[in-house]
Amino acid sequence: MSDTGPTVAPAGTRQSYLLGAGFTLAAVFLFTASHGIVRLLSGGLHPTEIAFFSNVFSFLFYVPWLIRNGIGAMKTPKFHIHFVRSFFNAAALMCWYTALFLTPLGDAVALAQTGPLFLTLAAILFLGEQVGPRRWAALGVGAIGALVIIRPGFEEFSLGFIFVLAGGCFSAGTKIFAKILTRYDSPAACGAYVALLQIPITFAFAIWFWQQPTLEQILWLAAIGLLVGAAHLTMVQAFRYADVSAVEPLYYTRLVWAAAIGYFFFAEFPDLWTWVGAAIIVGATTYVARRESAAGTIRRRSPADSPAPGP
Repeated sequence: MSDTGPTVAPAGTRQSYLLGAGFTLAAVFLFTASHGIVRLLSGGLHPTEIAFFSNVFSFLFYVPWLIRNGIGAMKTPKFHIHFVRSFFNAAALMCWYTALFLTPLGDAVALAQTGPLFLTLAAILFLGEQVGPRRWAALGVGAIGALVIIRPGFEEFSLGFIFVLAGGCFSAGTKIFAKILTRYDSPAACGAYVALLQIPITFAFAIWFWQQPTLEQILWLAAIGLLVGAAHLTMVQAFRYADVSAVEPLYYTRLVWAAAIGYFFFAEFPDLWTWVGAAIIVGATTYVARRESAAGTIRRRSPADSPAPGP
């Protein structure tokens, strides 16, 4: 088997988790840096156009890999899952970029910490996972944290919050598909597919709001694409070494990065209630992640004992 094929790390080992955690932290930093650039471009280009260009440049990130390994490296028995995942990821991307246009970076990222809650709901609805009363209670607490951030009736409502939550729903779907795909394809192939297939999807939306970008904007768009491409590669790599639920809490570190970027580059900083709401969400989602990780440990069998799951 070539070194580009999928591999399965020993489940439950400390070294496996540390590798997954390291790749997750790298993906968080890369994603957050790209979000800062999107915020920088707000008002100049439509978010769907930014999403289109980020996908074009993200795919270019994989061209050297394709040249080195050949088109055969893209061979997959699960193309249909890649195709569906690309629709979910494109929707999540466009919703998120729109939210960054409408909402301060720190506030948007704080509310986006609800991601694990959506991931749990997706697992219940589409994977048939059984959830006990304590995890349902944690989901409810997380929802309260989201309301603390939004503060309906007390603050002027931001439409960006709706796009954050919608993006969280779509993002949960793409993560479940990514976890399935790592059983069959390499991280590079998964990342290349999602970048390539999203190009026509986002272009179909961007064409209605097209504005010719300047040279400076193109350079920033290229930076977004390269950062996102690298982030997807490291994120999928993390899923090869650790369960999604085990590394999901590490995504909370993006709030720190977002607050720093917002403060130094945009004179934005989350207020006290945003931090309080984020803390409530982090507590709830950490509990959910720990419960899912424990349940996964009980259910887990050796890859040699059972075939890879279907879609």
